Amino acid sequence: MNRPLVRVLCVILYLLAALPASGGWTDTLKQAGSELADEKAGDAGLSCTPSEAVSGVREILSTGAGYAAKTLSTGSGFAADSATALSLPDWMAGMTGASALLSAMNGAATRAAAESETPFLDTIKDVSVTNPTSLLSGSSTAVTDYFESRSRDTLKGLVRPIVEQSARAAGVGSAMTALSAAAQATGAAFDPNEYLTEKVLDGMFRYMGIRETELRESGGAGASALLHKLL
Repeated sequence: MNRPLVRVLCVILYLLAALPASGGWTDTLKQAGSELADEKAGDAGLSCTPSEAVSGVREILSTGAGYAAKTLSTGSGFAADSATALSLPDWMAGMTGASALLSAMNGAATRAAAESETPFLDTIKDVSVTNPTSLLSGSSTAVTDYFESRSRDTLKGLVRPIVEQSARAAGVGSAMTALSAAAQATGAAFDPNEYLTEKVLDGMFRYMGIRETELRESGGAGASALLHKLL
């Protein structure tokens, strides 16, 4: 493999990914640069083009998001995994109304996970992918970890309104009201919407990582021909 050329291609991809996703000459420049990088990769006899690598990264993420949303919104959902199971602060344990609040929170999380798939997919389409070849050859969850590091804050802002709506529908507010006096008496604070938002994000990224690992270990089984080629 021509290492100097690979380094040049990586620089080109990095610069292209850093450009803002706006219309006009910027999009034209990005397209031209991508085509040049693909052409050079083909001339060098590389196993995949930069565009294929980027598409592969996005497919891994999209497949993972769908898997995560389905897993967390069916069956036992969050409770099926100790890493995603919901809980209440210790000071709430045993209080009247605590079990009702936890039940309402579980219902809200389940619904929010299902509806979070769309903002995840939209964000995957827009996220800049730098050095995709390195991500594909990285650890078992390299692609998911990269996406989380680049997009968690953005996704938190998109998922929070979904969580709040789901919490209202599940009666989380009413259940929390019963414990408000106790919360004030202890001086403790608990924001169920903030907690649920973080748990939904944690769960989504966890199962995206699990799906990525499965795809890597199986060589892209059940996925597209592109992932069969890349993994």
